[in-house]
Amino acid sequence: MTRTRLLLTLLVLLLLATACQPAALPRAWTVEDLLLLDPLDAPAAQVEILALYARLRGSDLQVRLDLLDLPAVQNFDLLFVLLTPDDEITVRIPARGRKTVTSSNPALRARVERDPYLDTIVLHFNRRLVEQPITLQVFTSFPGQSARADQTEAVRSDALPPTARANLLLAFYDAFPAFTPAQALRRWDGAHTGPVGGRHGLAHLLAAAQRYDLSIALLDLKTPFSLAALGTIPGALEQVRHLAQQGLLILPEAAFSQPQAEALAASRQAGLDFGLPGSPFAYAPAGHLQPGYAFQFMPLPDDTRLRVEAGVRLLPVPLVAPGQVSADGPSLDVRRQLLAAAFSPHPGALVVLGGSLPVSTWGAADSARPAFAWLAAHPWIRVLDGYDLQTFPAVPSEAAPMPAPAVQDAWLDALRLAPDNTPTRSAWMTWFMLHLPGADPALESLRALHAGQVGTLLAAADWAQHPSSLADCSRDLDKDGMSECLLASPAALAVIELDGARLTHLFIRQAGGVVQLVAPSSQFTLGLSDASQWRFDRGDAADPGAWMGACDSSDTFEDYAYSITGDVLTLTGAGRSKEFRLTGSGVEIRYRSPEPLSVHIPVVADALVFLTRPVHFQSLSAPGGFTWGVPGSQQVDLRATLDLDARTFSDSQAFLHLPEDPDQDYPPGHYLPFPLALVSVSGQGEFTIWIEGK
Repeated sequence: MTRTRLLLTLLVLLLLATACQPAALPRAWTVEDLLLLDPLDAPAAQVEILALYARLRGSDLQVRLDLLDLPAVQNFDLLFVLLTPDDEITVRIPARGRKTVTSSNPALRARVERDPYLDTIVLHFNRRLVEQPITLQVFTSFPGQSARADQTEAVRSDALPPTARANLLLAFYDAFPAFTPAQALRRWDGAHTGPVGGRHGLAHLLAAAQRYDLSIALLDLKTPFSLAALGTIPGALEQVRHLAQQGLLILPEAAFSQPQAEALAASRQAGLDFGLPGSPFAYAPAGHLQPGYAFQFMPLPDDTRLRVEAGVRLLPVPLVAPGQVSADGPSLDVRRQLLAAAFSPHPGALVVLGGSLPVSTWGAADSARPAFAWLAAHPWIRVLDGYDLQTFPAVPSEAAPMPAPAVQDAWLDALRLAPDNTPTRSAWMTWFMLHLPGADPALESLRALHAGQVGTLLAAADWAQHPSSLADCSRDLDKDGMSECLLASPAALAVIELDGARLTHLFIRQAGGVVQLVAPSSQFTLGLSDASQWRFDRGDAADPGAWMGACDSSDTFEDYAYSITGDVLTLTGAGRSKEFRLTGSGVEIRYRSPEPLSVHIPVVADALVFLTRPVHFQSLSAPGGFTWGVPGSQQVDLRATLDLDARTFSDSQAFLHLPEDPDQDYPPGHYLPFPLALVSVSGQGEFTIWIEGK
């Protein structure tokens, strides 16, 4: 290769490498460049001037104008007047025709940079041709009219920036309500969802906040349910931790359920369990003061000020979310609110935006980025971070918030008296799930129907504390008017409902403590099926989408007769019989049925572990066998004399690193509640199933 060809080849490679690099972003405009803010006084948005800036960059003198709404095609006349010590420069940019520049220096030119997305116009001059300092004034008018539509004051380019700012708090609740993989993916990066039916989710909000370095508050993300679900999305929990460390996420501890004190403690513990730091902030969606927190988010009658009550700083929660932002950035109403706040005579004037994330356009893929870009591009807007909220001016509260009222409930009293062990902690999680706020009346009724399952878990807590042997069908653990059967040994406890002959709960004792292997889906969530199909007169069978223990019917649960012989419980009814016998590490179930039937068994590999730390579940299937759980930790092992079919909530893990795809055929386990696996056995005649821990 000749020297010339070699040099040409190297030049081409250098150009290609340069072309592959992202273009350098222009240096952002800062508050030091700001010369003035202009009040809202124009008759139309496109002629409303918001702010004026000037700066020197390299060989340029740059003058920037912010407008309330700059259309893609300019439909108004614009005049810049620059007075220098020896010249008067005018730049006219008409709605129709070409711009003109008048100056005593015929060499002077002005380059115009228009950005309709950020609603800015920037003039670029050769700084050597414009003597400093300059005095600036800008006018807007409608075509064909001599009267000014809006104009700024005359201001010198070396003037100090105005001190007025628009203080903005971005706060969101319902940040990540997810109880199945399908819900988690939809809330993270869903398709055809949100208020405008596009791509929507927490991922887009976090990405925009990170890209534009603006702080947001996620008021109720720090709950066991949300953090555990977030941990199933690859990289999501790590991103939240990173943003929190950068100060871009305010993550209060949330009184997310009733009773508020216990829910707040569970929120605090969940944050620690999932690697998030403690917070000086608390969130009380019901508007009650939480002891021990000097900074508390709660709904306030007036969300334009921070309040203080008895030394506690009260931070307003946005009450309305829809329509605040779109693909064009913040709405005109939001922009007017921001400028009005900047001109407010009160130093603590505040604009609070956000609201319920699932119904907010802030989570829309085509809205989040332009909205954050617009806010970041306007330095007269200050988005408050956690430090700002602790020092921001506050005024005395007009109405003192009350402490949370006492919750009266017999199950709650029993919970507070129960021993501190694994079944009790599971019972608390179920209680919290049943008392999450915001449920519609039908879901409230469904939850009330299943409130008694707390009693079953408390019975397991008593057994865990005082292990004993028992075979009894006389106790009504859940107070539903029907007795349950208990089979207990020092090593295992099984709870069987007589209606449907259902094994609803199975606990075993291991070296590390008591763990749960079988659980009804209602222990973790309720109401996943179509509400029109709920039948409240059917008791545990009210929700056809729930898996209410190891059972072979779902529409109704027929009553079975029982007999106990030694350590064997026999249930007879519906033309079949079932025998239950405890083993050293679980239970054996023997079926006799002349008709074909399918048995569905909801199993968990320790019901609590999913809600207390990030874990990765794995399954292993073989003919007549299925093992599932956390490798190196607790696992559940099912065997049968027939083939097993299993689906687990972790089956769709390979799809969760991608956005939700409505055309994707997700596995059935994608729609199971966390942390369930559902094992099915089909057959007739005599067959046996073993459920054991390992």
